[in-house]
Amino acid sequence: MINRKLLFFALLFHLQNFSPAAPCCGGTANIPSLISGDDSSQFTATFSSGRTVAEAPVDGGVKYRKDNDRESSQTLRLDGAMLLSDRTQASISLPFIRKSRSRGNTSSDSMGLGDVGLNLGYEALPEWSYNSWQPRALCFVSATLPTGRSLYDAKELYNVDSRGRGFWTLSSGVLFLKMLGNWDFSLLLEGHRSFSREIENDLGILKLIPGWGGSGLLALGVSPGAGDLRLGLSLSPSFEQATQTEGVFSGKGESTKLWTAAAQISYLVDRAHSLSLVYSDQLAIQVSKNVPLNRTLALLFQTRWER
Repeated sequence: MINRKLLFFALLFHLQNFSPAAPCCGGTANIPSLISGDDSSQFTATFSSGRTVAEAPVDGGVKYRKDNDRESSQTLRLDGAMLLSDRTQASISLPFIRKSRSRGNTSSDSMGLGDVGLNLGYEALPEWSYNSWQPRALCFVSATLPTGRSLYDAKELYNVDSRGRGFWTLSSGVLFLKMLGNWDFSLLLEGHRSFSREIENDLGILKLIPGWGGSGLLALGVSPGAGDLRLGLSLSPSFEQATQTEGVFSGKGESTKLWTAAAQISYLVDRAHSLSLVYSDQLAIQVSKNVPLNRTLALLFQTRWER
């Protein structure tokens, strides 16, 4: 049972840690790195590689990219988390992103730091004793720093130097965890608000006013024979209100909606180390709108230190 719990909590962190959406669109961002097991600290390194294969237009549907239009991204994300007290924790996320795109005879690529995440978590419903129905619950607040250049600030061809949303963002939410035999379930709900900013150029000042957004995660998994291997599926929706503009140009953009389905396989090497392979597909459920659609593969390694 100890190995089973360790594997479950390690994989849950991987689900939170893996955010395959394009940086410019929000996607499943704002899902923080959290210590969900019985550890004092943990470190996770995630390498992911994805390709944009289609677009979801404003009115919905799917528009596939042409064969000579290739856009891809690779991300190395480093996450560290530690307990501040028995039920309170803090964490930081550092993503390093490389993006490239080629269309016909032209190509462009760029690499740099994405948006940094700072998180505080509190174990609202601890699992001090087993209860057949009560889940474990972790509440969190997060701040996203606009350290990655945004779509509005991009200067390179095809905006490949856009590695973030460009706004200071505050978010809060709750993560519920539950184990039933060899099965496990998790549910995450998150809401966020981004703050306005101004861009000044030769034409004047443009004020950008983003709206509210939200994301979620529903996941289930099974560990055959209660062993060191876990298989899981997850579904993650996200929504972002339209950004308004004032000043040089006044108007309102379009909201975005994105659904990401993922399959995971995780292996518990020992009590302190685990590995996971995650495949995500944003075309599996074709109800997204106004976003690029990616397919991504990620490899995750985590090490933990016991209390």
